Amino acid sequence: MRTLSPAILLFTSAFLSITAQAESKPPATQSVSVDQLAQTLTASHGKSDADLAEQLSTIELTERLNGTQLTRLSGTLPGVKSREALILLADKSAFLDPPAAEIPANPAPDTAATRQMLVQIVGYVNTTLRQLPNLIASRETTGFEDRPQEDSLEATGIVSYSYQPLHFVGRSFATVTFRDRKEIVDERTRKGGNEGKIGGMITSGEFGPILSVVVADALKGRISWARWEQGASGRLAVFHYSVLEDKSNYRVKFCCIVNGYDASGKPDLLPFDEQSAYHGEIAFDPSNGTILRLTIRAELPINGLVSNAGVVMEYAPFEIGGKDYICPARSISLLEAHTEQPHGMYSKADYKGPAKTFLNDAVFDQYKRFGSETRILTGDNSLPPR
Repeated sequence: MRTLSPAILLFTSAFLSITAQAESKPPATQSVSVDQLAQTLTASHGKSDADLAEQLSTIELTERLNGTQLTRLSGTLPGVKSREALILLADKSAFLDPPAAEIPANPAPDTAATRQMLVQIVGYVNTTLRQLPNLIASRETTGFEDRPQEDSLEATGIVSYSYQPLHFVGRSFATVTFRDRKEIVDERTRKGGNEGKIGGMITSGEFGPILSVVVADALKGRISWARWEQGASGRLAVFHYSVLEDKSNYRVKFCCIVNGYDASGKPDLLPFDEQSAYHGEIAFDPSNGTILRLTIRAELPINGLVSNAGVVMEYAPFEIGGKDYICPARSISLLEAHTEQPHGMYSKADYKGPAKTFLNDAVFDQYKRFGSETRILTGDNSLPPR
């Protein structure tokens, strides 16, 4: 962790001041629709991977880029850098409404139909999810972070870091075991190059508990019709919900904030874990209540240690043991936090350090049943040679 130095050092130790080589301010961005993005990528055919990645970093979407379109467009890109830039672009659009072309013009359901849909959602969460078998899946997480502008006292002196926008910082791999309705995550971090452990929000419960919590809280809060939406396999219904803090069972978890320093200067890291009011959307199959997309936006104090947090979960059918089950396919978590507490001329009470943004994109795959295979050998069987 970096510590902000007293300003007086800037005058008495000017010879120690070093300026980090970084972008001083974010480049101007261009707001485009999903169709315009596709046209831009078509017109950019023949560009190098690095040049196209730089071009994508100057674009902001005005509507959501869905997973199907992301996969299709990613397949046309020349390399890893441009694909990572496209993933980041899509992830930043995850909380936006879909393009108008993906919103069917069907009339909103009446009160009776809306009530029946709610019954189907509750039935799905209480019954269907409990039928999910014990399983093992892989989870690949791509991490992005920005870098706030700050001055840092380091071994070589005061280093001035200029702002750097969200960019790729690492990739981690984990095996997730879901057994007896409990999740166990075995983290495995790839070493070497610029791939390593990534930070950001701590998420869990993707295999059912998070859905149970949100639906139960939403029914105690406010839930209302939002719109129809075109999904990958047909028309989806979308409800909007909001939950007050005293009705909420949702907690924002992040590791870690700095709570001070010991005598040697080592930071005291403290996990952030707070209950929060929140709101979001539930997109589901109107014929049976199957939830296929869930968004959560925490309502946090603007000046708090964590000021912004949100999660998007996408679900899809996977074949496990010869049968299709609806399982997590992808999650996007966004968090903005003050990760550093300075000392010296600044007090903990009135300064929290610069705000830093974390964005993680997790893809779930390679589903298989959890269990073991047994082979019975008779007297006529012989063991294979070693």
